[in-house]
Amino acid sequence: MKKIAITAGISNNTLQVDRNIIDIVAKNGYLPLVLAPVSLKAMPEPKADFDALILTDGDDITPIFYNEEPLPELGVTDPHRDQYELNLIKASHEANVPILGIGRGMQMLNVAFGGSLFQDIYGQNSGAGIQHVQKTPLSQASHHVNVTAESILNKATGAHPYVNSSHHQAIKKVADNFNIVATAPDGIIEAIESSDQSMRGIQWRVDKLNDNNQDKIFEQFFNSIQ
Repeated sequence: MKKIAITAGISNNTLQVDRNIIDIVAKNGYLPLVLAPVSLKAMPEPKADFDALILTDGDDITPIFYNEEPLPELGVTDPHRDQYELNLIKASHEANVPILGIGRGMQMLNVAFGGSLFQDIYGQNSGAGIQHVQKTPLSQASHHVNVTAESILNKATGAHPYVNSSHHQAIKKVADNFNIVATAPDGIIEAIESSDQSMRGIQWRVDKLNDNNQDKIFEQFFNSIQ
């Protein structure tokens, strides 16, 4: 059975990972392998001994990893998780393992390859003009995104899907080896794909949205596994 690694966070010494993603992986016939970040002192060099990697949502990313100082609006960060996932992304990409980043996971992909983030969309980007932290459950959609015609994502969602939203950070400068493939109506980047198509990132919580087209995003990713 092929294994799909799923990243997790730690809060109050408790491992945190969304059950939805574990269930999605399992129901598609793969073995979920949850990877927990460890302290920097105990951190081993990660090995890509799995068939695909899903980077999950979570806390803000420590801005030192994209060469910025923390702004007042920055939320909780975990530099141990950040460093572990940066190492994990590098090892996975070098091993030609497909990677899917969701929410924070998309932002981690961008940072890993030299991109930067808005630490707070509204504090740093006066053009942000829609609600990116919705007040309704994430099973419901809250705003549209515009998807480029030539992207892999477009084949799953079409050009103008209705998606959910729960993030106050976003990509500011996109890494050189990624293409922007979806944006919100206010221009906030909502999805990226690597030039070699081995990595893709989705800002919205595709794992929580009740929509058959969103299921196709996971189907596309699973179909990329060798």
